[in-house]
Amino acid sequence: MSREAHGAEHFDPARYPALMEFLPAYLNEDFGEEYGTAVAAFSALVADATGEQIRNVKKEWAALRRAFSERPLRDLQHALVLLGVAWHPQSEQELAAVDEILSRPET
Repeated sequence: MSREAHGAEHFDPARYPALMEFLPAYLNEDFGEEYGTAVAAFSALVADATGEQIRNVKKEWAALRRAFSERPLRDLQHALVLLGVAWHPQSEQELAAVDEILSRPET
């Protein structure tokens, strides 16, 4: 299948080092058993990360969401695979729930 078919023609995972570092640790193939949902995994990430780490994750997540805002969900799903993530969001609502977690002020 071509790169275009996956929507990855312009996606470079190396531009998202914080996401590459943290998301695979929380959204690996066992995240459902470990956390139950992606939202719970993101909540755990926010609770565990240091201030600078979470700021970088939040910044890169926002950039990723902007980069894929006008593209089909399958393109973002493929980008997440390239970032080493086992989570395949099924809806914009699922992504919006993650956006909400990552938009909360740091405590």
